Amino acid sequence: MNSNKKIIFVDMDDTLLTTDKKICKANVEAINKMVSEGHIFAINTGRPLNAVKKLIGGLNMNKNCYILSFHGTNVYDCENDKIIHADSMDVTESIKLLKAIDEEGIHSQTFTIDGIYTTNDDDILVEYNKYSNEPYNIVKDYDELKGLSLHKIMAIDYKDHRRLVKFQEKYANDSSKHFSTFFSCPEYLEYTMKGADKGNGVRFLADYLNMSIDNTIACGDERNDISMIKAAGLGVCMINGNEEAKRAADYITRNNNNNGGIAEVINKFIL
Repeated sequence: MNSNKKIIFVDMDDTLLTTDKKICKANVEAINKMVSEGHIFAINTGRPLNAVKKLIGGLNMNKNCYILSFHGTNVYDCENDKIIHADSMDVTESIKLLKAIDEEGIHSQTFTIDGIYTTNDDDILVEYNKYSNEPYNIVKDYDELKGLSLHKIMAIDYKDHRRLVKFQEKYANDSSKHFSTFFSCPEYLEYTMKGADKGNGVRFLADYLNMSIDNTIACGDERNDISMIKAAGLGVCMINGNEEAKRAADYITRNNNNNGGIAEVINKFIL
């Protein structure tokens, strides 16, 4: 194993990205420098691959860079422009879950590698796509998704977090057999393949690159980042992060996501 190289895994929203969904100059400079010196930069996010690509302008992602989308379940090699690992959910159980969300009157949507599928042509989809800008398909019935590879399900409510909590609790026994579930933020209740999480993405890429887990760093801010914070050799939470994520971390940044928190980590632990 190469004992000199390090891999840094970073979440996007409220970690790498500023509140206006940009990458600050300090982060860009630090990331480009570490990559040029042979270290590995990996985005580890719940976002779809296409959405990530649209948000990383200014970064030199041509070499030594990977994108782990859908909470680490899809791993993309930027240099070779190919997916090197992909997990998908059981489509029959996914359709059952999507229908259950609809029956509760909550906005539901699922993701393939090519975009969103939903039965809900509503204001919530419009609001979500202001930031994701993801291609979407409106279907009359989720049975139309049979035969597709589904990577993530979202239940969204921008006004009432408790509705999502109640749904998660109501369907906990059924969903736990087939899905991992978590909140990526109070408005987004998400489901992925059972056992899939960002921590598994960390372990997969370290093994794939024949690198020690001790040489990995993971940076996040939310509860869905805890698995990678714990999996990495050094777990980092942003100063603006969730209290539970902070408790799981080995290091808490002094700078927040708007002021080069990722650059701080790179300069302190890698460069």
